[in-house]
Amino acid sequence: MAKPPPRTGRTIQIYKISFPDGSAYVGQTRQPISSRLAQHRRLSPCNSILHRKLLIMKPTVEVLSRHRKQEVANREEKKWIMGLEKPINRYVDGKQINANPQAPSLRDNRWPKERNRRKRPKYPRRASGYHVCSWCWRKLPVSEFYSDCCRSVGLSSRCKKCAGIESRARREAIKRNGDTSIAYFQAKLVCQALRTTKTRPVVKVL
Repeated sequence: MAKPPPRTGRTIQIYKISFPDGSAYVGQTRQPISSRLAQHRRLSPCNSILHRKLLIMKPTVEVLSRHRKQEVANREEKKWIMGLEKPINRYVDGKQINANPQAPSLRDNRWPKERNRRKRPKYPRRASGYHVCSWCWRKLPVSEFYSDCCRSVGLSSRCKKCAGIESRARREAIKRNGDTSIAYFQAKLVCQALRTTKTRPVVKVL
């Protein structure tokens, strides 16, 4: 029976990868430094900047310290990262490191609060009392359309009659094990044949 390979590097090594442009990366590993560096180059990287720089630049690697306890290693790694002038590390203790203090954090909302709190229109076309179906081009009362809060109008783009034709065509296609997308376009052609005008009516918004 073959013996398992011996464990290497029981101590935790704090290493630093320095690049010619002045940037640096600090990490910790129990493996040999050469194996850890190969992982940074080969594996799917969580830090794309480090991965890209390792492929195009020739870095210098040095071991900063060695530790037995994980808590001590984490504390020393954080101290070295916070002391870098141009860190490549993205997170320390789950918090993002920004080279630019004014840059927004990745965990923050992508839009400013003023944009989220802006006043949205209260569906002015629904207040006008009429809406135009996008398939049959009929100007119908608002009651002939289903509500749709995802649309700025607040109403569905198709009237209830056109929506019923489309849903029935889909159900029949499913019963026949047919293609529902073909049934959708066929129902759309049937509804478009109901058009009585060559131009789509316009509803005035109040």
